Amino acid sequence: MNTDQSRPMLRGRESGSALLVAVLLLLLAAVMTFAALNVGVFEQRSTGNDIRAKAVNDVAEAGLAQGFEYLMRQHTEMQKPDPGTWQRCDAGETVFPCGAVSADLIDTDGNGTPDTARRATLYRLKQTSHTIAGLDPELANYMLDLPSSSKIPTSGDGGTVAYGVAPLMCFVERPNPAAPATTPLQCGNGTGAMTTTLRIVTFVSVAKIPGESASSTLIQTLGQYPKLNNPMGKPPITASGSIEVSGGLQVVTNPNAGGAGVPVSIWSRLDVSKTGTTNTCYADEFFRYTQGSVTPAPYQGTVRCDDCKCDANGAPNSISYDSSGNVQQEGMDILDVEAGTTSANRGSGANWNVRSDAVSYPTCEFPKDLFQFIFGVKVWSDANNDCFAETKLPNVTYQNPDNLATASVGPDEAWLYANADKIIPLPANQTLVRTGRLGTGALFNTPAPNSNADAKGIIWCQTGCDIGSGKQVGTADNPVVLVLDGPVDMRGVVFGLVFVRSTGTALNPATGGSGSGGCPSNCVLQMNAGAAIYGALVLQGQMKSNGTSAVINDVTVLRRLNEQQGLTPASLPGAWTDRVSF
Repeated sequence: MNTDQSRPMLRGRESGSALLVAVLLLLLAAVMTFAALNVGVFEQRSTGNDIRAKAVNDVAEAGLAQGFEYLMRQHTEMQKPDPGTWQRCDAGETVFPCGAVSADLIDTDGNGTPDTARRATLYRLKQTSHTIAGLDPELANYMLDLPSSSKIPTSGDGGTVAYGVAPLMCFVERPNPAAPATTPLQCGNGTGAMTTTLRIVTFVSVAKIPGESASSTLIQTLGQYPKLNNPMGKPPITASGSIEVSGGLQVVTNPNAGGAGVPVSIWSRLDVSKTGTTNTCYADEFFRYTQGSVTPAPYQGTVRCDDCKCDANGAPNSISYDSSGNVQQEGMDILDVEAGTTSANRGSGANWNVRSDAVSYPTCEFPKDLFQFIFGVKVWSDANNDCFAETKLPNVTYQNPDNLATASVGPDEAWLYANADKIIPLPANQTLVRTGRLGTGALFNTPAPNSNADAKGIIWCQTGCDIGSGKQVGTADNPVVLVLDGPVDMRGVVFGLVFVRSTGTALNPATGGSGSGGCPSNCVLQMNAGAAIYGALVLQGQMKSNGTSAVINDVTVLRRLNEQQGLTPASLPGAWTDRVSF
């Protein structure tokens, strides 16, 4: 039998199998290729989506920033409780923009029982016909009318974007005195006896890419804080150094500086030494029962009497130093540390020593940094834990935004260059003063009872800061924050808050300022006959009083000063979120 006849048949079968395998492999390769292409397309789409999401998120952030600037700085008149501008949110209003705020119940009357939805305490802009290209009308109607010239037309990748921001306003009210201390801030309708000028605003920014699904909603809340740190609560005199009174200094106390009904006239971490006819008293005693033939007179909503005196020997009695001469009778309103003692010896009765040295650290009762005490900006550091900040923080670089001049200055000076309304500079510092803020000695040379028209707001004097006899700076209607680089000789009248600043880079704990000796050679301030301050005095260093002068706590002047300085907006910690979407 010839078996070779089967071989052609086997070879045909083997060829067919090989072909089938090859075809299957090609099909598998094609499937894998298509799968790889699909993954690549998906990754490209994912990358594109991520880029667009980041771009639209950046635009929403820009909307927040522009909304802050528009409402909190450029159009502060919109913060008034105008019914034509604002409408209260409903508790159940879940649509834009009120729906961005939770409807959680809060305690609005301080009785410990949640009773009102937080959302219902806020106000949104009233619906208008305002339109924004690329955004739905139900969003644009409640948004700020940002100028088109300031808006971003395209995102970082060149694509067209549309965005806007809507505010939710809280008209903050004064706390209920009977409510617990833990009661949160309350929002009212902006009118009534409990209303304040304080505003808390929640901004809701929405950004979209027209024609696409990419969108972002960001929410951030801004609060406000005063530029000055509670001037109404300051004692008439606060000094980091000793106070030597050899004349007839009259001090009208702040009746609530130590708490409701607790008067404080002088607060110092060193000794108050009286050798003259100084007295401290309440305003009624000063004006109504004044000695001599002087007559108080109404003056711009308050009372003025530069030459009035406490009724030292009559009724009612003075708070401190009721008897004339060298008799020391310090009452509860003199907070100091008696000479030759430390806070370890707290004393007894009305005159306990102020805790203000290494013995009492960390319980420091006197402010370590007086610049921070007034302006809220930390400048000095307590390096040795003795309750006195004697080491100045490192210099910072300040740049004048008008002419780009720069200098390395202390943090207090950088703040003053940025915030002072007028600056009387040393010649070498003139280029650091912004346009329109350059002042001269003429600010201090207007005869009383008037004041230079430009003497208002914060005035920083670096040179020639003496105030001459018969001169006046500020008025009751337009009080000043007067920052004087010491030493200073004061013989005139000031309405407002006076801060006498030591200019050194280190402070001497023995004197409270940069001086190394005692008064009068190293006094940062000397008040001489005729000097009067209606408001408050704060000084870094020692003070000496000669002749008859006065520091008169005037809450009307200080309240006006606080209101005129206004409020500074700032983001609240933890108030940014992207938890909702519109």
